[in-house]
Amino acid sequence: MKDSKEHILKTSLLLFLQKGFKEVTMNEIVKSSGFSKGAFYHYFSSKEEVFKEVLDVYFGQMLHLDYDSLPSDSLQSFYKSILDIQQKKDTSIRSWYASYFKEEEEVPSSNLYYILFDAVRMLPDFRNKQKTRLQNELEAWENVIKNAMDNGEIITNISAENLAKQFVYTSDGIALHIVMMNSTNELTDEVTKVWDSLYKSLKK
Repeated sequence: MKDSKEHILKTSLLLFLQKGFKEVTMNEIVKSSGFSKGAFYHYFSSKEEVFKEVLDVYFGQMLHLDYDSLPSDSLQSFYKSILDIQQKKDTSIRSWYASYFKEEEEVPSSNLYYILFDAVRMLPDFRNKQKTRLQNELEAWENVIKNAMDNGEIITNISAENLAKQFVYTSDGIALHIVMMNSTNELTDEVTKVWDSLYKSLKK
């Protein structure tokens, strides 16, 4: 039973990556899975239900970051740890993506992000989880920046809250730009350059 469900989720993910959520039909998912309708509906009753579980299984780990496990005594160590984790995740994602698609299929890796955009727009539970995740992210940055200010690591007149937003929002903006350019392989490198530059400006 577990293997059957995993097969459905994998098949569905590939369809969503190729065509986007809106263009994929439930009949298409059922047909591509190789199951009869009766057998398929034993596992899932709607396209939205399939989509939600695809997100939970394949994207949950990609989006999660345990900020409590990161160094908090140094801003530089904190953001370098985030970059290191992101680089490892990016490498893993590209490897996983390449294992499913051949070059001639021309399915850009940025489609992974488009799936997330669809999820935020269509699934309230997913959207609320991401709001909570983003709030936790900003709070973690703000706490580390306050520590960096208190111990003299950085000197700035910018509030910890606004500086935290600069770090987080610049990375989000870079990600959006790179997704639009279909060049997600450059994401971590570009964020590294911007964060290093921002950090250097706080050391003067």
